[in-house]
Amino acid sequence: MFGMILMGLLVFSFAIWGVADVFRGYGEKSLIRVGDIEINLQDYSRAEREALRAMSADAGRNLSKQEAMKMGLENRSLERLIGGAAVDNHAQDLGLGMSQEAVLEQIKKDPAFQDPTGNFSPLALASILRSLDMTEQGYISETRERDLRRQLIGTVGDTAPAPQVLLDALVRYNDERRSLRYVLVPLSAAGVAKEPTEEELKAFYDNHHARFTQPEYRKIGVMAVTPETVKDQVTITEDDLKAAFEKDKDKLGKPERRHVQQITFPDQAAAEAASQKIQSGTDFAAIAKEQGLGDADFDLGTLKRDEMADATIAEEAFKLEKDKVSTPVTGKLGKVVLLRVTEIEPGEIVTFEQAKPNLEKAILKDRAERLILDLRDKIEDERASGSKLSEVADKLKLTYQTVEAVDRKGQAPDGSAVTLPAQTELLEAAFATDTGVENDPIEPKDAGIIWYEVLGETPEQLKPFDQVKEDATTAWRQDEERNRLAKYSQELLTSLNGGKSLDDLAKELNTEILTTEPLKRGDLAVNIMPAAMTQAFLLPKGGYGTAPSGTDDKRVVFQVDSIVPPKELEAPAAAGIKRQLDVLVSDDIIGEYFSALEKRYGVSVNEAAINKLAGGEQQQ
Repeated sequence: MFGMILMGLLVFSFAIWGVADVFRGYGEKSLIRVGDIEINLQDYSRAEREALRAMSADAGRNLSKQEAMKMGLENRSLERLIGGAAVDNHAQDLGLGMSQEAVLEQIKKDPAFQDPTGNFSPLALASILRSLDMTEQGYISETRERDLRRQLIGTVGDTAPAPQVLLDALVRYNDERRSLRYVLVPLSAAGVAKEPTEEELKAFYDNHHARFTQPEYRKIGVMAVTPETVKDQVTITEDDLKAAFEKDKDKLGKPERRHVQQITFPDQAAAEAASQKIQSGTDFAAIAKEQGLGDADFDLGTLKRDEMADATIAEEAFKLEKDKVSTPVTGKLGKVVLLRVTEIEPGEIVTFEQAKPNLEKAILKDRAERLILDLRDKIEDERASGSKLSEVADKLKLTYQTVEAVDRKGQAPDGSAVTLPAQTELLEAAFATDTGVENDPIEPKDAGIIWYEVLGETPEQLKPFDQVKEDATTAWRQDEERNRLAKYSQELLTSLNGGKSLDDLAKELNTEILTTEPLKRGDLAVNIMPAAMTQAFLLPKGGYGTAPSGTDDKRVVFQVDSIVPPKELEAPAAAGIKRQLDVLVSDDIIGEYFSALEKRYGVSVNEAAINKLAGGEQQQ
């Protein structure tokens, strides 16, 4: 929770002090200074790697550093470091600390560093630290800093719960409902628009260049290596399928499930004594109560065999007859239990022929993915030797696709849709690079690896007036008709506010009055779009308004028919909303806290060092 709050709020705080005011160099090794704390290049590099991993997780794919830089990697890394250092300064001023023993104990309790039995594993710790490029002492220091930050931020954020008046206002805002009576005003009621003059048309063209601008197009070469494109290179024999079936047949189909109840005893003697009582007629649930267990404590639910934590206990549970109680069972970890099975759901056995299609798909996917990894190395070797993508494709018998012209939306110049693998990611990458640049491949989730290159580009350009004159005429007429209808509807609204009734208006328009159910803010109904609902909640009961209907040929003229106050919230719902408001208020307070700390301690950033880390001097 701390990490989410810190990352979110540091964005806010970073924006407050502003980049332009803090950039000044003061040494090559030091990158950032916040008060008395200096942050070096190694710290920044680690923060950058962490930010890159987080951004990749948000994107659902591995981002290249180049992509991440365009998405704000540099700022994200700085925000994390600066905000953390500001809090560290405050902790020092307050004399807060944490003993080495307390830090070590906390690390030992981290599930990431525990073995399957729940015990601390030094090997797991060493492995994770290697992946993070951190020493043990470095991690201990970082853990101490993180916990002190958590204490401070938690204390600040818990200072003021959301007031009740805010909760009441939010409930009213969210749950008040209004019903409408309305008529639809057709386009024909406003009269027919005249034809534009040449001068009007040229003026319209000059004022709406964006409508008549041809988008940027790019010529793209694509070599997609996916399970689909390499499947013909994968061979699967009948023996392969049979071997896979034999290996996994117990996992295929529908496994047997049992509703299991379990009572745990301190030792074998206690379990034996309880077993004797059950044989004498004492109920299983009564024995559970004697052991201090409630109904939910001894009921494990309906489970598959492999869902039970202890394989020995699972074996005994799946031998029992329904409603029978086991003899004492000693599990692998030494605990002694009595078991009862209350329901049995039989499993379904799948034959080889039934499983064969899915097995074939699974094996094909697995082998295709392995082949793709092998091909990746070969492809990169060929590219390193200077081969073009098309040449690599020919040599390795892969498919190379050339798209002559496509815009950012995936359309060709004639308006037809262009089909590309991983289209969204590919187009985003292709329009973020330049012609002739050798790009890193993209690896969309479950879509193999895609190499691409930009072979040419056609910049966006305004189409000549004579070329788009017909389109401009159509667009002008549509705009004119919409404007005429809006003006006419406003005139009708004026007459209603002057005393005319909606019923009289309906008769004049020779149309019917329609109604809505009570609607909340944000609700939509047939003909009732957001603009109408926004107005409706600003009007008193009986008030009139007009808004678009969702189609260009009609507008809505409406009256607020009823206002339905919100129902009193039930306690659980009210408590849930209160918790959300408390978080929002807390976040706002924490944001102010970060801002105040940064002003108190001051922030300086070594611009030259950042530029080096970014891959070169930035343009001034």
